[in-house]
Amino acid sequence: RLTSCFTLSCGFKMDTTPESYLDLFPLEAIVYLTPDSENVLQDIDPSKVYVLGGLVDESIHKQLTLRRAREQRLQTARLPIREYMVRAPNSRNYHCETLAINQVFDVLCTFYETRSWPAALRAGVSPGKGYVLPDTADQ
Repeated sequence: RLTSCFTLSCGFKMDTTPESYLDLFPLEAIVYLTPDSENVLQDIDPSKVYVLGGLVDESIHKQLTLRRAREQRLQTARLPIREYMVRAPNSRNYHCETLAINQVFDVLCTFYETRSWPAALRAGVSPGKGYVLPDTADQ
């Protein structure tokens, strides 16, 4: 296992360790971010530790991160994509809320700096995911 914590432009601290986040932080402080959670992330709590799930092909391992978090008895949350974005019409009829780790990080970092979910989602959710903000849905 490789646990990484980081400090980048928005003030996060980076450190890499072979220890598991389960050994480093109290369970009640950990929030596992997974697109399959029924809990919507409303705000970032500085007293919490947010775990970004690994890169998993959603067509093969559906709900893997949610199952993992439940097995570990962790709180879960998902980004508020459905709450702030709409499905964009596209020729493939493709709509996916699963983001790469760097996209999730971009969303969290932008939200932390702006306190605006629309700005954060615009920064991290590429149009190729099939979701756009309502003001850009017709473009």
